Amino acid sequence: MKVLHTRQAYVLEQINQFNQQSSDADRRLKFEKMQVSPFVFFRGTNHIYWHDVSRDWRISLYGGRPETQVWLQGDAHVYNFGALHDHYDRVYYGMDDFDDAIIADYQFDLWRLASSLVLDLQQRDYYQQDFAEEAIKLLGSAYLQGIVASEADDSTIYIENAAKPIRKFLQKVHKNNTRLSMLEKWTTPDLNHFNYTNAKLIELSDHVKTNLTGALLDYHRCQQSVTQNFTSRFEVLDLVKRVKAGMGSLGNQRFYALIQGPTPEENIILDIKQQQQPAAIRCFSKIEQNWYNSQFTNEGQRHANAYSAIAEHPDAWLGWLNYNDEVYSVRERSPFKKDFPTHKLFKPKHYLTIAEVWGEILGKEHARGSIQVQEPNHRFIHYVKNELMENQKDFIKLLSAVSVHYARCVVQDWEYFRGGGLS
Repeated sequence: MKVLHTRQAYVLEQINQFNQQSSDADRRLKFEKMQVSPFVFFRGTNHIYWHDVSRDWRISLYGGRPETQVWLQGDAHVYNFGALHDHYDRVYYGMDDFDDAIIADYQFDLWRLASSLVLDLQQRDYYQQDFAEEAIKLLGSAYLQGIVASEADDSTIYIENAAKPIRKFLQKVHKNNTRLSMLEKWTTPDLNHFNYTNAKLIELSDHVKTNLTGALLDYHRCQQSVTQNFTSRFEVLDLVKRVKAGMGSLGNQRFYALIQGPTPEENIILDIKQQQQPAAIRCFSKIEQNWYNSQFTNEGQRHANAYSAIAEHPDAWLGWLNYNDEVYSVRERSPFKKDFPTHKLFKPKHYLTIAEVWGEILGKEHARGSIQVQEPNHRFIHYVKNELMENQKDFIKLLSAVSVHYARCVVQDWEYFRGGGLS
């Protein structure tokens, strides 16, 4: 007798459905990556996470109300924190990647981040569940404090004010990465053309380049915030297809555009990335989906709105374009973008330190994201101050239970995936 409605059947079906539009090569590459560990599998199955938690009644204990709806990162996990740069090319530590950003209850981000922490910790020699729960407690407390303090202190984490493990990381990024070194990696020696021998770049036909250049010129005419060095002219030097990038977004079309700067050493690389509906939308009710569709002209606008709302230093090149009946986000490829290598956190105390930082950053992001959604009342910040802080102990107890148990479910799902024969 065939048994229906099993978790294993559901997981395999969802993975197949979500990736059916990808090319065979992209799908194989993504599935190979997802085989590596439960954590990587978790990164590649955000759609399953949203399906699971959107039906969890526990969200209503400390949320599920108008004042707890904020702009979310939408795919929160520990490897979406890393080095970035501000408008003055100063390196800082923050959160990136807003492809799945959505307006929803704040806990969906927090639960996902805490679950990812458990899964990441399980790869460390010093992992124990008691230690994971301690790290979650620190993350949760710092999250709440970040929200409470956001109106008075929204300071960026630069080298000079970073905690030790982050400071050393940022110092290394600052020392080893420059705009010139990025250009040398991706372009020819004259810095004016892409290097097609790079295995992650594929040359485009003249026809595609012409059409994509036209789309970029339309983008530039509508784009308001480009730095003054580029406002008088906008010359596309070269275009190329970017492959083998990302994890959850692997399979989406992606291009790089080389834009002429004041000098070749100041040329800009724009990252042009196909934007799909966030994973959460698949789980929304019809009423919620209709509301969502009424808020945004397209997915590029949604991405730009989210980025502007919650990022510490929104990209000056941020925008979107239409090409070949698809919508793409546009932003600068940061010369300093680098994920924080959590596998190099050899000391447990350093992991606890950075768990607090993750919580604080997410809290401040949600505080910023709530202001645009709830302006001018700041109801989310007031809710946290006046109600949630009084129940902090029970709130963190729930966060710990959800994340530890969900991490266990992810490990089980990963084992189903590895034995499922998907290709």
